[in-house]
Amino acid sequence: MGLHIKAKLRGALERQQNRRYACRLAGAKRRISYEEWLGLVGQADGPGEDSYRPGILPRGQKDELPEKGISRSLTELCGDALEQGLALLKERGIWLILQEQGYPDPEAFAWIAAYFEAHPQTLLLYGDEDALDVTGEHRYSPYFKPEWSPDTWLSCFYPGSVVALRRELAEKLPPGTWPRDREGVVFFREHGQVRRLVHQLLALAGGFDCGCASIARLPGMLFHMSHEGVLAGVQTAYRREDGFDGKVWTSRSAAKLSIIIPSKDNPKVLGQCLESLAKCWEACCQPDITADLGPDSPESGLCPWEILVVDNGSSPENRAEIEKLTRGMGYIYEPMPFNFSKMCNLGAREATGELLLFLNDDITVCPDGWLEAMAERALRPYVGAVGLKLYYPDSTMIQHAGIANLPGGPVHKLQFTRDGQEEDYGYGSLNRNAAAVTGACLMVRRDRFQQAGGFPEDLQVAYNDVELCIRLREAGWHNVVLNRFHAWHHESLSRGGDLTREKMERLRRERQTLYRRHPAYLAHDPYYPEPLCMELGDTHIYGVYLDTRAGGQKALNCRRLAECPEREPENLAFELGAFRSGELLCLQGYLVVRWDNNACYDRYLLLKSQGGDIYAISLEEQYSREAEYGMQEQPNVALCGFRVILEQGLLPAGCYKIGFQARSRIGRRRLTLWTEEELLPGFMWKTAKEPTDNSDKGETVHDGSKL
Repeated sequence: MGLHIKAKLRGALERQQNRRYACRLAGAKRRISYEEWLGLVGQADGPGEDSYRPGILPRGQKDELPEKGISRSLTELCGDALEQGLALLKERGIWLILQEQGYPDPEAFAWIAAYFEAHPQTLLLYGDEDALDVTGEHRYSPYFKPEWSPDTWLSCFYPGSVVALRRELAEKLPPGTWPRDREGVVFFREHGQVRRLVHQLLALAGGFDCGCASIARLPGMLFHMSHEGVLAGVQTAYRREDGFDGKVWTSRSAAKLSIIIPSKDNPKVLGQCLESLAKCWEACCQPDITADLGPDSPESGLCPWEILVVDNGSSPENRAEIEKLTRGMGYIYEPMPFNFSKMCNLGAREATGELLLFLNDDITVCPDGWLEAMAERALRPYVGAVGLKLYYPDSTMIQHAGIANLPGGPVHKLQFTRDGQEEDYGYGSLNRNAAAVTGACLMVRRDRFQQAGGFPEDLQVAYNDVELCIRLREAGWHNVVLNRFHAWHHESLSRGGDLTREKMERLRRERQTLYRRHPAYLAHDPYYPEPLCMELGDTHIYGVYLDTRAGGQKALNCRRLAECPEREPENLAFELGAFRSGELLCLQGYLVVRWDNNACYDRYLLLKSQGGDIYAISLEEQYSREAEYGMQEQPNVALCGFRVILEQGLLPAGCYKIGFQARSRIGRRRLTLWTEEELLPGFMWKTAKEPTDNSDKGETVHDGSKL
């Protein structure tokens, strides 16, 4: 058969496999309605500390509701519970600030009391909310909240309809602040009525101090807005910028600023960046703005600044051009391979400012007050890194509005969307807290930068800004992106795109390093709550409700194989965990073929005895969120998961080494790897001493929880 015919036949077979894969994926990853999702999370075995509390469910969604409850509307059930619930909280010394255009969930009072009892350090908490339709029978319009976010609070009234606090916190208020005739509860209709009261409570609880741990989000639906409240725009008002900034930080600082710009062989681009900075300075120094005050005066609103350009080896011609551009500035010339972290750290060591602004040479800024706003924010006692909204050149298309830390890794939410379009929570329009901000334009206090260890120099290109921000967050500071200001970013002009296979592999390795150092941030973002859209390829923000439940595959038989040496192990990526329950052992994870269409492969678990006998167990496809989000650069990986249950007697007694094999359905390709993991007699689990580095074979996750 000719090569041309073979290629056509292979293409036809691959298209057929893609169609079948799409059908199987639709069945394994079913989108459901919000109310169906509530019923799904409500099936959890009791509300543990980390489980989500869905609240009262529509008819037929919750079997344990009494018959009387099922026959009544949700509105009636919520209304009857209010008086009893308020009495319960008041008895326990818990006070409420409560929206009156709606209903607390009947179970919310018990949740709040239990949370305060379990968390004695918590002084104030809030939770999520949704709305009841006009019939009072169904729920919609969920509003999922982030964990405590001081800058988001200063932009909008995001805690919403229920704020619970300990009585002793209220007693710290100045006399007359809490209404005298409202002991235990304050009702409001418009949030402006209680905005200042809640702010004072947050401040007394330490919400604007470094390392605040006394303000919490309770993971559950605490409140159901009435239909009238929705029509009045109450929920919408919670999410919109209201101009409130606490009136606390009013003084302007003259702290010296050092602007550090890494650059190489880009004199034209660098010149545009420096020119835009010069225009910024000129606009700030206009007489009608500063009158007779000098630019270094605190009252002028300006920071005295210096500019340092760090060059890692421009050609002689370009170096000469850059030296002309940087006359009167700092110019550090040190030839070395491109390493963004090292270049920034080098500039920081030479800088003399109290504030450091790391700025890419392909950024152009506009004179709209962004620099003063960033400096003022960076000097606040609770703030870590400060970022700025970035557009793509000559447009209002968003490149950066804060980095979200999703299950598949850090991502620029709202990237490639037009600014000003309708999006949830004011994500792209509010000054708000974020897990991280891009290093393309990042300001931080020098002492906090040093305490966080600077940029990690082993992350040469990607995720170095994210790790710096995570370190700042772990030290107790909140990172913030100022979305009311903007600049333009000609992204990656200085190093090219990240599209080649080699660069994608580098990104994967650096992402793995990031989460190995900060495992608590794997699939966790305190400022981006689930179930908002978590897909890396979809930068929009909206609720996504999925039913991905699947049972385990019981291994009934295994096939004995002949010699099975490793073959292309570097092209297999895996995650493997073991779970025991009595006599059963479950192995679960995913197996991905790198740089090939995973819809065209069958997968096998291999077990090799000490005597050399090899057994293969065919793995049934399972949906794997970790594979879909964590290996997004690979094609068709969502069904590369497995969950296989092994019973005693399936194999002869003994020790077995664990391996994997992938076999193409449309060709002869077979890939095999052997891990460092073993099964001991009795199906006991023996892990490798150190986690496997998946730069060669795969990544291993060990979990001691039960099946």
